[in-house]
Amino acid sequence: MKMYCSRDTKAILKISDSNLMHLRERGGIAYEKLGRAFFYSLPAGHSVLAHPLGQSLLNWYKSKHDFLESNEPIIDSSILALEELVGEVLLPINRILGKPIITYGFTSFPLKKFIQKLSPTGTAPTLDQHSSHETNSVGKQICSRGGAACDFFVEGMATSDIVRFITQRLNYDRIYYYDNHRPVHVSIHLTEPLKHLQIMCESENGRRYPGKKAFGDQAAILAEDL
Repeated sequence: MKMYCSRDTKAILKISDSNLMHLRERGGIAYEKLGRAFFYSLPAGHSVLAHPLGQSLLNWYKSKHDFLESNEPIIDSSILALEELVGEVLLPINRILGKPIITYGFTSFPLKKFIQKLSPTGTAPTLDQHSSHETNSVGKQICSRGGAACDFFVEGMATSDIVRFITQRLNYDRIYYYDNHRPVHVSIHLTEPLKHLQIMCESENGRRYPGKKAFGDQAAILAEDL
């Protein structure tokens, strides 16, 4: 059962300190007390995707694309994976490093079609996990890897520091690191996280190509050299 700190619980439920206290005292929310801090399990019908970071994960495209359809996940495993991405990666980063600014988040099938038609450069929907477990028009999963992914940065922080934090402390699937001034791509996997760090390089003509890579404990060691 996922537990969330008071600050995150208030943000998800959109309630004040006093309302959360009253909810706890009435027995309306399950909680644990560790020292002086309370941690909460969300009431039935509520999702961590209601947190501002969850909303950014779903609505990232609004400042980039004139796309008017829904970008909501419709596959149950997509919802679970996106919740895992928020709870296990974005919220810990938000608490310790600062607010993640999401530049590329969840991509539904309609949004994927829109992007592939108008601005496909640099995208790889069959590999990048941005479409999570969503399927195309013939019922085939868009990305065979599943999971969920986003690209983000933390204002004022080197991307290499973010990568080191993730590889040392969080449960992730894949990280693609480009350089200290570009967003980092990070994904999760619901069952088989690879803990794979891939460093991406760029040729003189601007073509990206894979450089060093590592898995597990070796990924954390490789991150130290960024």
